[in-house]
Amino acid sequence: MRIVVTGGSSFVGAHLCRAAAEHHDVHALFHSTPVALTRVTPMRVDLRRRGRDVARIRALKPDLVVHTACRIKARGPGSSAEAAAAVNRQMMDAVLAVGVPVVYASSTVVHWTRDTPYARSRREDEQRLAESGLPWAVLRPSAPYGPPLRNHSPGHQESFHTLARLVGRTPLVPVIGDGKYRRQPIHVDDFAQAVLRLAEGGLPNEAFEAGGATAHTFDDIIALIAGGMGRRVRPLHLPKALFVAAARWAPDFDADLIGAIDEDELADPAALTAACGVAPRGFADGVADMLQGL
Repeated sequence: MRIVVTGGSSFVGAHLCRAAAEHHDVHALFHSTPVALTRVTPMRVDLRRRGRDVARIRALKPDLVVHTACRIKARGPGSSAEAAAAVNRQMMDAVLAVGVPVVYASSTVVHWTRDTPYARSRREDEQRLAESGLPWAVLRPSAPYGPPLRNHSPGHQESFHTLARLVGRTPLVPVIGDGKYRRQPIHVDDFAQAVLRLAEGGLPNEAFEAGGATAHTFDDIIALIAGGMGRRVRPLHLPKALFVAAARWAPDFDADLIGAIDEDELADPAALTAACGVAPRGFADGVADMLQGL
């Protein structure tokens, strides 16, 4: 297959490109940071320029688009949340206009009880894809993690890598809130294999939760990372309000998302495994692989 991956220079996108390139012709779309991977063709596009750049994507004659590109916070007219939602809408416009089957990397935020502009944007994207008439699949990953790729620097630092480096430097690890909120981290290679198996078997027009085999509190995740490093650390629980206030001045953080951080992000992979045969590993089994690359 010829596969086009939007957000090909992101952490998840680059790993997916690398996995897909083992058996397919892969084109990694990027906006500002190019991706340099063996057997992957980079292509600079701006998905907001629907006319010109969609024509360039169509000219590739792709069999599939995997849409991983996403904007959480954006600068521009109006609020950051509104600007980001507008960009995401424009990108989905472009993806649907290509007119081929689509796998969409959504998010577990669609299940949050606390509403946020980002969650609404993801739900809207999912609905538009389901109503498009194109073959489709949606995967909602919970906390993707894995090793960094050699010679690749994503535009945004991967959060687990930042956390692991912090665990390696200090005995007290700052934690937003009580640390009891749960995540079900999925190894990025397991996520990539699930995407490819679904694509190769024919997209089922369904949405799947994409989590690892086990759920952990955030404090437990810190302990597992520390154990993999042979270190002993303690979480330092700090009021969520402090981080919400700081996020309003930090370009890479969204105050609404931090405000909802104590929502559980659970993603039972049973239906995904039944559909594609990929059984994601638990975080305790995958953390060593992540740490070896740091």
